[in-house]
Amino acid sequence: MKNVEERLRALPEMAESTGLQADEQLKRKILRAAQEKRAPQKSAALRRLVPALCAVIVLIGALGVTVLPGLRESGPQPTTAPLIDSHPAGDPVPGEKLALDVPPGSITIKRSSNPSFRSIWAPQSGANFPLIGVNGRYYRLLTNPTSISGGLLGQSLGTVSNYTSEPALAGRDGICSNVVAQGETVYAVSGMNGALAAANVNGQMRVFQRVSFGDSALVGSEGLGDTLRASSAVALELSGVGTVNDPAAAKRLVQILVNNASFIRSGAAETNQSLLIQLENGIVLQMAVNGERLIACGTWACPEFFDAFQEALQ
Repeated sequence: MKNVEERLRALPEMAESTGLQADEQLKRKILRAAQEKRAPQKSAALRRLVPALCAVIVLIGALGVTVLPGLRESGPQPTTAPLIDSHPAGDPVPGEKLALDVPPGSITIKRSSNPSFRSIWAPQSGANFPLIGVNGRYYRLLTNPTSISGGLLGQSLGTVSNYTSEPALAGRDGICSNVVAQGETVYAVSGMNGALAAANVNGQMRVFQRVSFGDSALVGSEGLGDTLRASSAVALELSGVGTVNDPAAAKRLVQILVNNASFIRSGAAETNQSLLIQLENGIVLQMAVNGERLIACGTWACPEFFDAFQEALQ
């Protein structure tokens, strides 16, 4: 366009040298010629651009992408895909074995290469932990399960005759408790007579496990099998070591423990390591662990059990 304007300004000089008349007709001819020269160039450029634009539009349509919002925003675009594969509470998680008869509130031992310490014994309140004493046999309250159904209750062991904050002073005859109200019935748990008891605590039927108390453990000719009764084990968890979820292996390990454990003393102590034993009925038992010693109703030594447990993990 610049060249055309220069040519128009030079028209008077051209007219004088060539004899042409520099009028409006000559000016229009020059402008028309310049426009016709530029038109083919624009058409060729447009013809090259149209196929490329069509290809982009087809690609965008196939991908389902909206172009305009993306032009207004910068950086990564938000995604609607879930970040976590979540499951509603109570739904089975794929690949995880669930207990078939788990009482309300009961935990399930899950596979873990190095499980952390867990204690399911109820903590002490003052000098004593929550317990029931039945004729010299003592049972400690479990935090898990939070309740059991009537179908798991066995025979009645009697009623609480002495509700006291000092069960050690209550004597060994009759039934005493510092957590179960006087007059409440105490039951054995079905299939667990001697190892577990159950009673109503604040409106819930709670489970108590046989333990040592006041330097009292075994009664008469009892052994570990009488105070533990874990032959129906389906899983074991040794904190800091691992878990065994194969029922056959769990039963074999419990058998090794019961057959080989040596009674050391009636006293007991709590540590920062535990052995959890899950039973077929969903209830979980606990023993404290200190080195190669296991502690619940008395302290027991059993190096054979720990060797077998390591082998079961391999």
